Amino acid sequence: MHPFMNRKLCTVCFGLFALTLSAMAQEAQMVTLRFISFPKSANPEPVQLLIGPGETMEIKAPTNALSTPYRVKRLSVWSVGKVEPAKSKDEKPTFISYGSAPSLESSDQIILLIRNGKENLDSMQVIPMDNRSNNFGGGQFFFMNATTVDIAGMLGGSKFSLKPKSYIIIKPAELKQREEEGKGMFFTEFYFRKDDDVRPFFSSTWPHNEKARSMVFFYHDPHNDRLRMHTIRDYLP
Repeated sequence: MHPFMNRKLCTVCFGLFALTLSAMAQEAQMVTLRFISFPKSANPEPVQLLIGPGETMEIKAPTNALSTPYRVKRLSVWSVGKVEPAKSKDEKPTFISYGSAPSLESSDQIILLIRNGKENLDSMQVIPMDNRSNNFGGGQFFFMNATTVDIAGMLGGSKFSLKPKSYIIIKPAELKQREEEGKGMFFTEFYFRKDDDVRPFFSSTWPHNEKARSMVFFYHDPHNDRLRMHTIRDYLP
């Protein structure tokens, strides 16, 4: 082969290699986000996610399931809010932040939005979570204490305690088999502490499913201030 053709082929190969590296670098900068919000709402209002300087996208944050995945560029901070249009020609639209939090290194994240009041404008607590299966996988439970009291519990032999506004991911340690179905079950029990008094408020036997993960929110019923639970189950492929 003529030396000139060798040089030309090398140039083409180098160009293709550079394009491949560029595509891989761009893909590495992308992150998959799924959103969920609390407290419960029949029609939660969408919010806008800041995805770059002066650039936003509308996202839905349901209260009964994880949202559809959103593919965005990786940022160091996730901020949610709303863009207010300019009031005059001389002004620019303004992004009003409801809340923000540092991003995780994970390429797959759940963004939990906890409303601090009845409306989004009352501000939000933004909690990014690693959505990879080795961190929050099947058979695991995410517990969030959205009350004003301490919560403690036992989940199939796994004990935990939560201060207000704290959370934990755990998995039941002990399972019992149901002979008629061959499925695992575990006993769970929850307590709350008011002053120095510890009181039980829930106990039950729950089914175990390695293909499902659950999010459990403890909260006060706004009508009578009693402790309640809101549970969301997400089935993995």
